[in-house]
Amino acid sequence: MKYLLFFILFIINYMECTSLPSTYNVIGPFSIGEHEEVYDTLESYGGIFNIPIGDNTTYPSELGKNSVVGWSVYNSTTPGSLQIDWSSTINWGFMDMPFDWAIYLWYSYAIGDFTATESSNYIVNCTNLRTFYIQSKSNPSEIQEFSGDFFAYGNGQQTIYLQQGQDYRVYFRMLSSTRVYGSAFSQFHCNLVPVQDDITFITTESLISDVVSGILASSYGSITLINSGLADIKSFNISLSDNSNGHRLFNLNPLIQNSTKVLAGQRFSIPFEIYLKYNNKVLECPFNLDIQVSILNDLGQEKQFYTQIPFNCTDFNNPYLFTFLDFDQTVQYAMLMSPLNECGLESNSCMIQVATHGFLGVTRDPSWFTNFNRQNNLWVVMPTGRTNCGYDWASSSRINVFYSIQAVATLLPGVPSQSKSLYKTDPSKILFIGHSMGGMGCWNLLVRQGDLAIGGACASGFPKLSMYISYELSQGFSYIDHALKSLLMISIEENNVDIISSNLVGLPLMARYGENDTVVNPYHSRRIVKMVSEQSHDENAVIVSEVPNENHWFDGMLSDSYMQTYYNNLMGNYSTYLPPIPKSITISTLNPSGTGSRANILILQLWTPFKLAKIKLTQVYNSNNQLIWYLETQNVRRFSITPEPVRQEFPEILVIDGKQEFVNQYFYPNAHFENKPFYARSNQKRWVVNEDNLWITYEKNPATYGPIRQIFEKNFKIVYGTVSNNTQTIAQQKQAGIYINNFWNNYGRGSVSILSDVEYLEQLSIQDTSCSENLILIGNSNENIITDKNLFRSDVIFNLDNSFTIGGPDSYLFSGAGVGIAFLMPNKCGENLILVVAGTDSLGLDNSLHAIPQRSGVITAPDFVVTGPDFRGKGYGGILSAGYWDNFYRLSDSNFYLAEITN
Repeated sequence: MKYLLFFILFIINYMECTSLPSTYNVIGPFSIGEHEEVYDTLESYGGIFNIPIGDNTTYPSELGKNSVVGWSVYNSTTPGSLQIDWSSTINWGFMDMPFDWAIYLWYSYAIGDFTATESSNYIVNCTNLRTFYIQSKSNPSEIQEFSGDFFAYGNGQQTIYLQQGQDYRVYFRMLSSTRVYGSAFSQFHCNLVPVQDDITFITTESLISDVVSGILASSYGSITLINSGLADIKSFNISLSDNSNGHRLFNLNPLIQNSTKVLAGQRFSIPFEIYLKYNNKVLECPFNLDIQVSILNDLGQEKQFYTQIPFNCTDFNNPYLFTFLDFDQTVQYAMLMSPLNECGLESNSCMIQVATHGFLGVTRDPSWFTNFNRQNNLWVVMPTGRTNCGYDWASSSRINVFYSIQAVATLLPGVPSQSKSLYKTDPSKILFIGHSMGGMGCWNLLVRQGDLAIGGACASGFPKLSMYISYELSQGFSYIDHALKSLLMISIEENNVDIISSNLVGLPLMARYGENDTVVNPYHSRRIVKMVSEQSHDENAVIVSEVPNENHWFDGMLSDSYMQTYYNNLMGNYSTYLPPIPKSITISTLNPSGTGSRANILILQLWTPFKLAKIKLTQVYNSNNQLIWYLETQNVRRFSITPEPVRQEFPEILVIDGKQEFVNQYFYPNAHFENKPFYARSNQKRWVVNEDNLWITYEKNPATYGPIRQIFEKNFKIVYGTVSNNTQTIAQQKQAGIYINNFWNNYGRGSVSILSDVEYLEQLSIQDTSCSENLILIGNSNENIITDKNLFRSDVIFNLDNSFTIGGPDSYLFSGAGVGIAFLMPNKCGENLILVVAGTDSLGLDNSLHAIPQRSGVITAPDFVVTGPDFRGKGYGGILSAGYWDNFYRLSDSNFYLAEITN
């Protein structure tokens, strides 16, 4: 009887809990392009918040019969969930004949109502959604926007305060993902849970290294939380819980200042190190690390919270997880397989094999890491790219790869202290392999960092994202001309393997794929094979393994006897020196920020940014048997010769566009070559030796090249303005900072300190970090003190009415309602970047905020972009201006677009 009463009370309590709707009015589907983040046809008819819901009105759509779609009612058995594929109304088989997978890309709105049963802060978390909104029905202008956990990583938690008895309307913007489902299917699932605690731990994001044969593989760990209270957290302290096993075994050292604020609604990761108290202690599972977090909030309240991280124990002969500090000082992990032999005993050290996973691949999942074998002389490193989808192994994912490799070489994770000399490792000799998205990553890493490669085996990869799923169905493209389209596409073009594939010439390469691959068609691999062969003038430049009767993945794809023979040959041939430089090779780049040296030539600066730069190298011996390098250049302003990697043969003389220099006197970074023609508009080149690096302070350099996404490739802080006379403006700017932090946390496992401009000034007075970090500044120079202090480095001027000019005070003026701008500028030292996000008003700031790229493949962010009031509706067609700064961060007429009418 007691249990029956308990059950009845539980059911009553459950029924009284606030529940998301299970009945939805759905409008759609509307076509949208690959990675087209901003576009909404309904804005042309008043916008989703203003049109009638559930009536008989129809709206034009390419996917609808008679060219229109209307409202439908859908019921779900689970509140907060819905699945749709539109197969009852759309013949997808007919549609995909001319358009292939790109036709499956659509969006729609699913709208439902619910009532809050208690006044509380709530955690809301939606998977497989990019965006959703919650509106107060009693005050319809009160609308809160949220970012969904699109790839279902498990870290999409956000907070909202709901009042008891109030009615709310939720708008779920459904978005299909061809890469996730391979079809037109889409779904979402949302939870809404009341929360009383000031912080809530996101335990799926907790990280600690494995225990390997009784020792901790590496010392780094982190926990992630969300400030689920109503007040900002003023400070916190992290420690090991008293009387726990962890407290008896370890000392804990936080890697972040305890005075760091965590704003209400902000997700935040706390990194730390742990050290054994007793060096000879052998660790045994099962046991946990019990952590206490003490906080002080803005209301002066002190509270304690507790979380646990379980340890996993394994053996040195098995794959294991190790942790490391990434480029932004967050703790990330990679999986590792130790060498079969003690290769550090050899004079050449151990080498690295790096394996990049496919789309939605979970590095720590056995379905991935059990596909590899331990190797003689090689560590097998399996990085995450930050997340399961990462950034298609570009940008932050690419940098994560090399930080994980460096961590293996310096930390030797899992190796006992007394044995580390046996595994001495050279991180500059890498065998790159990968599959699917990781196959593209494999090609991308090779084409950018060829001087680190002993070779590569790229399986089922593709040369560029826009070829895998076409961008041509993007709705916004219909509103713009080729001039703007090209500027936008250039922002992701540096990640295209084909355009810089000349860098692959001379590297030992294999392309492997299944003959019947229906996920990544063999055409993609064959395209790369053909391009490398053409530029090598060798029809056998790339080994091709086209496996009969196999599809996208098969057992042994990267590990069968055929592959093992290939790996063994590479290790045998290049254990001492890397593959030799070809007699002729062209080194290419679109962006020096992400391209390392090839053939010991490092391009530092382009003459015109974001246009293809090339250096053609031809090796010739003169009559004295001296090796001469003849270099011909295109669009190169500065380049250098690197002393590493060490080569068996190296030139004594350089001839650069006809000018002779002696190479051994002018190695990077002590010197570089600069093109200083007598006339700016001339292809008559005049190369001089530059033996100082002062230019870095004032000109574009690899650390500050752009485009906007480069802001996320270093440690950064967000600073919002507080000097506006409008309190709503200050609140919006603060919320914008939380919005950026949370999407960076979701897509990239990042974590950022968010400060007001006054707080940042106070911090600088204690320790000046302004030259060692990137900044995102929210608010213009009238609203943000830090923007005002740094604006001298840009070509943007803000006026007192929040209008602004680009190119000088009498140049291009942007004013009026709903105009926003996001632009890059260097910091005062020229070594890091600042991104300013501002608007003429609330709508303008909101539009510029949504131009910032949240994931790879987004093209709305060159060095600067000006958004008009139609940006939400027209997407690319709502852009007023965009472009790339010249080498002095000034407006470039050749890399600039202006529109004056967008509607």
